[in-house]
Amino acid sequence: MKTRLSKILFDKGWTEMELSRRTGLAQSYINRVKNSRIVPTVRTAMLICRALEVPVEEAFVYEDKPFGVTQDAYFVRVQAATAE
Repeated sequence: MKTRLSKILFDKGWTEMELSRRTGLAQSYINRVKNSRIVPTVRTAMLICRALEVPVEEAFVYEDKPFGVTQDAYFVRVQAATAE
């Protein structure tokens, strides 16, 4: 899942620390969400968006195929290579 939190924070003139203060979430957690390292729960995403006063759809973008995900599992390719 991608986020637009960086742009929203910039537009509001807020820092991660300000969002942290307004949500009660750790600044390090907000940083990981902002940089798409973790996906927040629905409840947490709504908490963040409520503090930012933006709809969830504006802050978070669902990806059908996230970066690094392939169609075949890794072990399938390994088995196919060893079967030859």
